Formats: sequence, C-alpha cells, structure tokens
Amino acid sequence: MIAPMEKLIVAGPKRLARELLAELQKAGVVHIDPLRPDELGEYRLSPTEEAELKRWEAVVSQTEQSLAVAGLTPLAGGKQFAGSLEEAEVVLRPVARRAEVLGKERAVLEEEIQTIELFGKAVEKLAALVQGLDESPRLGVIPFLLAKPEELEPVRKALQDALGDRFVLEAEPLENQVAAVVVVRRGELEQARSSLSRLGLAELRLPGNYGTLSITKAAARMKERAKLAPEELLGIREEIARLSRESKDALLHLWARAKDEVARYKTSADMAAGKYGIALMGWVPQKSKGKVEEALGRLRDQIVYTFEPVDEHHEGHQVPVTLENPAWAKPFELLHSFLNTPAYGGHDPTLMIAIFFPLFFGIVVGDIGIGLLFLLAALWMAGKARRGETLRIDFLGAAFGPDVLGKLSIIGKWMAGWAIFWGVLYGEFFGTFLEKLRLPGMFGLKDGWRVFYPTGPGYDPEKYYGLIPMVINRLDFAQTANGLMVFAIMFGVFQVLYAFFLRMRLGLKHGHMKHFWEGFGYFSGLVGLVAFAYNFLTQANIAILNIVFVVGIILFLVGVALSREVLMIAELPGKGGQILSYIRLYAVGVAGGVLASLANQVGFGLAERFGFIGGVLGFFIGLILILAIIVITTLGHVIQPIRLLWIEFSTNFGFFEESGRQYKPFKSVKEQNS
Repeated sequence: MIAPMEKLIVAGPKRLARELLAELQKAGVVHIDPLRPDELGEYRLSPTEEAELKRWEAVVSQTEQSLAVAGLTPLAGGKQFAGSLEEAEVVLRPVARRAEVLGKERAVLEEEIQTIELFGKAVEKLAALVQGLDESPRLGVIPFLLAKPEELEPVRKALQDALGDRFVLEAEPLENQVAAVVVVRRGELEQARSSLSRLGLAELRLPGNYGTLSITKAAARMKERAKLAPEELLGIREEIARLSRESKDALLHLWARAKDEVARYKTSADMAAGKYGIALMGWVPQKSKGKVEEALGRLRDQIVYTFEPVDEHHEGHQVPVTLENPAWAKPFELLHSFLNTPAYGGHDPTLMIAIFFPLFFGIVVGDIGIGLLFLLAALWMAGKARRGETLRIDFLGAAFGPDVLGKLSIIGKWMAGWAIFWGVLYGEFFGTFLEKLRLPGMFGLKDGWRVFYPTGPGYDPEKYYGLIPMVINRLDFAQTANGLMVFAIMFGVFQVLYAFFLRMRLGLKHGHMKHFWEGFGYFSGLVGLVAFAYNFLTQANIAILNIVFVVGIILFLVGVALSREVLMIAELPGKGGQILSYIRLYAVGVAGGVLASLANQVGFGLAERFGFIGGVLGFFIGLILILAIIVITTLGHVIQPIRLLWIEFSTNFGFFEESGRQYKPFKSVKEQNS
C-alpha cells in the first residue's frame, strides 16, 4: 500500500540552518522540497559557505579518485571522519597525491604493455624489413599493414605510376595480416603517402612514446620493455594494494563525511530565507513522525514546526510516494517499480503481484524438478546477497547488487514453492520422468510401480499403480483441459473486474467522474458478458443470468453516455478478450509439459528398445533435451504470468496513467541502503 504522508513545515533563526539540516539528515526520513513563498527569498550561501562547499566537493572528488585507484567502492554505512574541514584536507592530501601518482604510473604501464601486445610482432617484422634505413637522413620509410597478400600488387602498381622505379617495396606475412614497408627518397615521401592514401592505406603510427621513435628504435625498445614493463606494473600494483590496506578506512570515512557536508550545503538552497530567519518544507511518512520529533526536539526552544495533513485532491501530485507492504510482499515491489511509481492516493499493485505472480508461475510450470532448480538458484542468490556480492551479466550489460539479489532470492523461493506444489498435483518431475520410471517391488508395492501414476477412466489399475496418484493429469486433455481452462479464466474474471472496481473507487475518491463512469461501464458490461458466455457455452439458459446480461449491457451504455467515451463500445469485446487471455496460464504451461513429456518418451523409448546401453544413452539424450526445453521455455514461463498482472490488471485500473514522485528522504550517506 501507499504510505500515508504528512507535510512538515519548520521555521527558525538563520544561524541554525546548518544545525537544523544536520538533525534532519540524522533522522533520515524527511523528503525536502523547495519552499518558495512570495514573502521570502531563496536561502543563499554566504561567500564563506560557498568556499567551504567547494572544498568539501574537492574532498569528495579526491577521495573517490583515490578509492578508484585503490580498487575500492564507496559504500554506505560505517563511520564518518569526525574532524574539521582543515583536518580532513590534511589527512587526505598525502593519500590523494600518492594515489594520483600510482594511478598515472599504472595507466602509463598498462598502455605501454597493451601497445607492445598489439604492435610488437608487426614492429619486429617491419624492423627486419627496414634494416636500419629509417635512420638514414636521405631516405624516407613508410611502414603499413595489409589485410592479405593480394593487396600488394595494387600497391606496387600505384607506386610505379607515381614514382617509376624510385622505390623499394618489401613485405612479410604476420598471423592475420601482412607487414609491408616502402622506402623512397625523402623528397618523394609525400608522393608515396598520397599513393597509399588513394588505396585506402595509412602509414602505421604507434601510440604513446613509441610514436616519436623510428621503427628500428621502437622495435628495440619494445623488445626491452616487454620484459621490464610487466615487472614494473607488478610493483606498482603491489604499492596500490598497500595503499588500499593502509588508507581504506580513512578514505571511506572522509568520503562519507564529505558527502554529507556537500548534501547539507546543497539542500540549503531548498529553504526559504528572510533577513534573520529560514523556513523549510518537507514530507514525512506518518509512521516516521516520531523520528522527526525526536530530531527537532534537540532544537525545540529555538525553532517551531508543524505537521499538516495532506490534501490529496489539491496536493496529491506534489506528495512523494513510498510503499508500506508486509515483509513477505515487499520484494515484489521490484517487479513494478521500474515501470512506474504509483501516484499518491492511487493504488499500489504490490500485494496483487505478490500473491498471484508466483501462483501463476507455479500453475504454468507445475514441475517439481524445475521448482527445485529455481529453489537452488534462489538460495545461490541469497548467499551472494549475504556476502555483499554483485552479480554481473556482461552480455546483457546488467549488474545486480546485494539488495536486488536478496529481493530476487525471496521472489524465487515463492516461485519455486508454488512450482513444486503444482508439480505434485500434476505429478510432474522434469516432465513425466517419475510417471514413466518403473521401479522394482518395495514398500509393499509390486514390481513396475511408479512414483506418480494416472487414475480415472482409461487407466487400468492393473497397469497403472504406484505411490502417489496424479490429482490433475494436465497431459490427459480429455479429462482436464476444459476444467483447467475454466480455472484459468476464473482468475481473469476476478482480476479484470477488480481492476475496473478499483478504477471506480479511485475515480470517486479523487473526483474524476469520467474515470468512475468508465470503470462502472466496463465493470457492468463485463459482468453481463460473463453471464451471457456461461449460458451460451453450457446451454444452461439460467433466467437470472439472462437478466444479469441485459442489466449489465444497459448499465454499460449508461457508463458510455456519462463518460462520453463512445469508443468503449468498440473496446468492450477487447476487455472480454483480456479475460480470455488468462487461458495462457493453461496453454503455455501445457505446451512446456508436452515438450518435457516428448523428451522423456525419447529417453525411455531408447531404453526399451536397446536395453542397458539404450537406457544409458536415453538418459543422457533425455537430460540434454530436458535442459534445452527448460532454457527455451523459462523466459516465457516467467513473462506470461507477470504480463497478465502488468497489462490485464494494472492497465485497467489506471496504474500507468499517472506517475507519482519517488520518496527520496534527506539522509546521511551511511543510511543510503536502508
């Protein structure tokens, strides 16, 4: 749910501005907004405060640069430097200088080693071709690289056209290229370069310090530095590691203090100020008022403050939004927060997603084995989260921090639990493996028993018996297809109708009668369509349902008229189609089940035909097929359930029509992850 907020107004003497902000920063729950009344101007920093802000910003910049050199990441939490600005600068100065020098030396050496790796072999070949002629004052040498030997002949022809016989062209093959060199008189050097340029070839120019050397000298230096540079780089890295060990705590403490100081100075601009006083406005969650009162209590005799209730109708668009959900549901905020922040006074879909997304996933997957794989993945992510590690997926360019991994692990456990639960009902373990596997007699069961066995008409008890009867055999289409489709559609009826009920409620709450009548019309029309569909498909012809259909359509037309949205008439069948789209819970799941069943048929078929060898071969082929099916279908098994909640549910109550402001409390950097 969306947390109820209150407006905070604080006024006090100008001399206490920094102290007031420090107390609010410690409380860490006030979202501060700019206050611009007509009677007061904007709070402006004094020249002294401006200078201090720039110095603290320099401390932030230098600590971040030093931490980057040391391979450290600024982290929230921990202690802060307790001294003055001058003391902070004194502590930081030698560390920052040392880090800057080491960082530059490391960068130079890494660039040099990269240059040697990229050009070393080519330069060596070119130097052998040049034979020291690039040191001659009368001759000019142009080294270049070709993609293949066939390109040499066009080069030779172009040079002959320009210079006649006054050149030498030599080449040597490399691994994937050809190293070539042209020697001409120094006065004809530009002519030769122009000839090469017309062919799209450029003279080889080495980067860095090697660019000023001749090919002969560059080759000699590269040969020497290929041995020395890695040793020097190793020494620099050891120095940086020592710097990291010795200065880590000091740098992190300085960074945390400097970030807080900079934040206070910059937030000062959000206050209003007169000649002697200041005023501040912010927003506070109702449950956090105690923290604010405790923080401001330390200045009680010198400031005044008040909390005011929020006027949702006039101020709702200004109020920042934070969500308050039960601990078990809070991780599911992750599944909609990246799409939109609900407007204040709107509806938070977290609980609906938390209840139905893992349930829908379980209905679709319905496999004990796949559920156990998801459980292992969730436990693995939970372990990384506890260790404070980041999961990087380079080919996607994605990185998930410990906080996100922790939430994903909880979501994964719920998904795994429901997948296992429905897997037991369906009797599926990596498809039909435990249904097809015949076991020797034990536990009072005769030979050929199965862990899961089908029941019902068409299944001979003498042939199909075992440990656990299959409650819902979703692959027996004759027995279960209709029931499972109706079961899936029932979720659609509930969620789509509930979405339009929410649209009505929110429209009334905010005085948006157009939205109310839209919700009323669609709700009524869909109730009528559902009643009609039941009578038509079952041929029950229940009189009360006929009345519901007629009344529903009449009320729908009333909603169309009062909302003045004639297009609702054309869109009503589409809304009914959204209810039917919940059939995908059955269709997508049974498609995966059929594929897994086919993989098992291949494996067990080989075993029956070729005996032991066929069994071994069938096991591995079946395993490969099952794994391939899991990889191919998993994305769809995740996307389809969440899509129903994003589109069929959230769109219909208006989740995407209005966006709220994210709640960003003014707090210390050490509390940023809380």
